[in-house]
Amino acid sequence: MAQGKLTLTDRLIEGYEVAKKPIAYIVMLAALLLHSLPPDLLPANVAELSYSVLLVVLALILMQIMFEIYEKVVKSQKQMNIIYSNELHTKISEIVSNERVVTIKYLGVAGRHGWTSVLEKLLNENDPDSLIANRTQFQIDIALLDPNECKTNERIYRRFQSVSSISETVKFTAKHVAEIAPESELRLHFYSHMPNMLGFLINDNYLFVTYAYWEYLQGELTLRAGGTDYFVYDKNDDFGGQDIIKRFSGWYDFILESEEGAL
Repeated sequence: MAQGKLTLTDRLIEGYEVAKKPIAYIVMLAALLLHSLPPDLLPANVAELSYSVLLVVLALILMQIMFEIYEKVVKSQKQMNIIYSNELHTKISEIVSNERVVTIKYLGVAGRHGWTSVLEKLLNENDPDSLIANRTQFQIDIALLDPNECKTNERIYRRFQSVSSISETVKFTAKHVAEIAPESELRLHFYSHMPNMLGFLINDNYLFVTYAYWEYLQGELTLRAGGTDYFVYDKNDDFGGQDIIKRFSGWYDFILESEEGAL
């Protein structure tokens, strides 16, 4: 469809939007020049009036720019932040990179992605950006499906058999952490009551969460451990982040209170 012909007003508005910053610079320069002129060059009332007009024009332009910045900030805060699972390591690293003390609560099923692609990298002492390399004091809690549940309920949990081998890797890493970073701690927990929330809670303030769900696959109900999308919340967002974090923490508290012991 052909674009409608612009009116004179529309053209003036478009021209102003393009030229308002250069205009602001010109007005500021003119005000400075006017202020620096010899007193006897212009009548006092003319100079004062001209100076006042220039300042008002400059103030109006700056005010509009500030409102535009404010609107962009507010608009960005009102957009739900969703990231892909392969962005988790980068996003979490950005949060913890400048922290002296870090707490992470990870709630997974087998831990295939959360451990291998995120936490194990954060604990890689050969990575200069890792928690250990930066000598960051940390406490990381990992809650996974009890490997015994895979044997008891094989039909439901057969896709998560790798939890056994991943758990052993976590235990080995926990012992290594105790040796090279005694001020920090890596703990492993198991649950048997499947939670519906999965993800990472960083410093009790930033939550990356996805949800477990059931769907029919090849004619039978199959448990899915979240997806590729993670919802990002913090306690000060406009999407009920404080309540979502409280629910996630509630699941974690339930797991800690229900287990027989922690590593």
